[in-house]
Amino acid sequence: LPVQSAITQPRPGAAVPPGELAVKGYAWSGGGRQVVRVDVSLDGGRTWRAAELTGERPAPGRAWAWVLWELRAPVA
Repeated sequence: LPVQSAITQPRPGAAVPPGELAVKGYAWSGGGRQVVRVDVSLDGGRTWRAAELTGERPAPGRAWAWVLWELRAPVA
């Protein structure tokens, strides 16, 4: 299955001040396949940035759970 992901921060509709923005979330995949990459777009899909996978990583063959990710990016 393709990777599925959810954004947990910032909350929908939140006012974001100019400067560095931290976007956080979690991702999961099916079939025991490990999530190896999460791409995030801050401009409606025109450009994409690779998020950093954070937290503990599952052992090989044990990738049935979600992984945390974070992206820090400048915003105007």
